[in-house]
Amino acid sequence: MTHQRSPAQQAIDPALPQLCADVAVFAPLPRPLSYVVPAPMEKLLRPGMRVRVPLGRRSAIGVVVRLRPSGDEQWELKPISACLDEEVVALDGDSVAFLQRVSAYYAYPLGLTIKTALPAGLTQQKAPTAIQHVHYRATGQEAVLRGATQQAIYAFIVSQGEVAAEEIRASFPHPHAPLRRLEELGLVTRTQSTSSRDPFVGLDIKPDTPPVLAPEQQQAVTAICPDTEQPSTFAPFLLHGVTGSGKTEVYLHAIAHVVQVQHRQALVLVPEIALTPQLVKRFRARFEHQGVRIGILHSGMSVAERHDIWREINHNRIEIVIGARSAVFAPLQNLGIVVVDEEHDESYKQGEGLRYNARDLALLRGQMLQIPVVLGSATPALTRFERARAGHMTLLSLTHRALSRPMPVVEIVDLSGTKEPCVLGEQMLTALQQTLDAGEQAVLLLNRRGFSPYLICRDCGATFRCPNCDITLTWYRSKGMLTCNYCDYTQVPEEVCPGCGGATIEPQGVGTEQLEHTLQEYFPTAAIARMDRDSTRTKGSQQRLVEQMENREVDILVGTQMVAKGHDFAAVTLVGVVDADAALNFPDFRAAERCFSLLAQVAGRAGRGAVPGRVLVQTRTPDNPVLECALSHDYHAFCAQELPMRELLGYPPYGYLLNMICFGLNRAEVEQSAEQLSRLLRTHVEVEILGPAPCPLFRLRNRYRVQILLKAATRLPLHQVLARLPELIAALPTRVNLMADVDPLDMM
Repeated sequence: MTHQRSPAQQAIDPALPQLCADVAVFAPLPRPLSYVVPAPMEKLLRPGMRVRVPLGRRSAIGVVVRLRPSGDEQWELKPISACLDEEVVALDGDSVAFLQRVSAYYAYPLGLTIKTALPAGLTQQKAPTAIQHVHYRATGQEAVLRGATQQAIYAFIVSQGEVAAEEIRASFPHPHAPLRRLEELGLVTRTQSTSSRDPFVGLDIKPDTPPVLAPEQQQAVTAICPDTEQPSTFAPFLLHGVTGSGKTEVYLHAIAHVVQVQHRQALVLVPEIALTPQLVKRFRARFEHQGVRIGILHSGMSVAERHDIWREINHNRIEIVIGARSAVFAPLQNLGIVVVDEEHDESYKQGEGLRYNARDLALLRGQMLQIPVVLGSATPALTRFERARAGHMTLLSLTHRALSRPMPVVEIVDLSGTKEPCVLGEQMLTALQQTLDAGEQAVLLLNRRGFSPYLICRDCGATFRCPNCDITLTWYRSKGMLTCNYCDYTQVPEEVCPGCGGATIEPQGVGTEQLEHTLQEYFPTAAIARMDRDSTRTKGSQQRLVEQMENREVDILVGTQMVAKGHDFAAVTLVGVVDADAALNFPDFRAAERCFSLLAQVAGRAGRGAVPGRVLVQTRTPDNPVLECALSHDYHAFCAQELPMRELLGYPPYGYLLNMICFGLNRAEVEQSAEQLSRLLRTHVEVEILGPAPCPLFRLRNRYRVQILLKAATRLPLHQVLARLPELIAALPTRVNLMADVDPLDMM
């Protein structure tokens, strides 16, 4: 924080401070602020450390990004109040430089970028403490004690030699006063130590034996990690392998080389928390018995757990970090390889605040550190596949399943002649019964949550809508509630229509909750489970569900797209897609890519064990070319039909996008501001401007939203627009906000 110096102050004290710190404060400020480094801190303070600084009339936390000698400032700088890091910095120098690049690319304040990267425990004034361990040890002196409790506790400590405080508390009621007296008499001594929370406590893993790699797998490993002890240079790889082809085994072998031969660290990203337990189990089985330490990072962990693992990484006690999107910021100081599994998945894109894409940041981090980055998928994003074809990445292909297992047979179930809504056709029901009779498992995909998408009045056609969002409320029969899946608004439905007074209010459409209920009616003795956002809200619920599938405790798993994401269940022989048309008819230029990827990925869950798999896809448009490509597992055929249309329209991978959204409480102000913004933007002749137009979800969380989509053949013109962002925001009314989404994926 700065104040202008008066001439009198300059005359009295013309000497400027010897050392200044530029601090990225955790606040929406356009640039770091400068502060004086107090003399006691000069030898302690380093870039990457957290500090508390004065900000106006309050104090704030920030991270030092640069230390410099004072210049010819015309301002009186305030001093830093306190340094919050003692043992180790929150971020190392490479991480600070990386986050500065991230901040610049996404045009997001540096302080808030760093706050996004750090675990919540390090963005507060007081970080969580490590677990405290207290032990008592007898001094060996003879003593005569009066109190019976003192005598008993002392005898217990003598017999054990050294005892944890927890054991004493468990064995004796109210031991605190007797222990204090024993310490005062010098009969026992107390020692304290700390430890980090271990996420693997009680989870014993048997070591595995690395299998002999297939020729294609070995070629991929050799390309990623040449047989040398020297660190690699930046080399981006796209590992395109059909489902079940052994991509994870390629990751394991490449990481083993980096960790055990090059003695460096590895970072593995997965798109969903649900995938973490299975992957962690495989890595632990491969590496833990060799003394390699593994850490996990994802949002399902508590604040204290995330803080502990961050500290362990900072102390270089972890060789391999596995985590979801935010793990891309893990402060690994000797990083040697980054792996992004299921790289096509849109979960890698952050939906609010700093709207980063972890896949892209993995490539940026690899480029800055000059290390290999491996992107793996059975259905790579078209942007990545085209870059690989153009020679900007090395394309590695795994064309066969491991152990020569066949790809599942995909069959189209034509519902086009069915007049009434059909949840499960006869063909699907028969296949499910056959699967259950064989003692095998089935997975059903329906990408809609709740019991029904909405309730409708049969008399007047009215529906129940969210008062905050431009969307109908989803009916959850188990809760007896109508819920908005965007803002979590809930209400109990009225028994009669509030519009016409009609009493015939019925659910329309099918969600995962209703599908689960229907299956239980058809197959009353089957064990049926559901995997969606509603059934996996509690901590550990996803992991328990995955373990139940692995232990064959579930016969039929129903779920949204979560069931399609990389799970490896050997007993699943049937996969059913209940409604393939919903994904095809989505109003987005990426709809075909999303649909093909979803169908191909969920189909890949079948037949991963010894028994061949079967996939049934229910649809009313059986001739759709996307379905035809999915039917034959032909990714290249899908690319051949989709990429020319993208090129014609200038959409990625043949162009770059920037989505600017005006939003506010007043509809007229938002629409007028969007028009004004559009006129200002049209001065950039190299940028194509689409809009302004209302977002498909025009009102969300009680904010009206209008978007302007900018397209350009290169990134430069779009970043020139981003450079004008402060000017554009200043031109808008104070009650209208502007959000810039770089490389957007969600156009809703």
